[in-house]
Amino acid sequence: MKKLLFVCLCAMITFGAAAQDSTRKAGMKDMRKDIRDLKKDKKERAADIKAGDKDAAKLETGDIKADKKDIASDAKTLKSEGVKHPVRRAEKQIKKHH
Repeated sequence: MKKLLFVCLCAMITFGAAAQDSTRKAGMKDMRKDIRDLKKDKKERAADIKAGDKDAAKLETGDIKADKKDIASDAKTLKSEGVKHPVRRAEKQIKKHH
């Protein structure tokens, strides 16, 4: 009886850790996507300003603010899950793959 209880307890801990790992991976993937979007929007805004299209630049500024808000919320969530420096990690992962 004790062995069965011990095995069940170990299995629950293992599956719980695996579930947390998958949420961390998904969170980091979302963070990388948001950072890429932020960089792309900044480039587009710079091109719009250079072309003199202020209305499009204003729209890009709104997108940039939304991306920054998403990054901040993702970072907060990942920190609560135990990831240290999630934004810095995501940026390093982006640079590593490009």
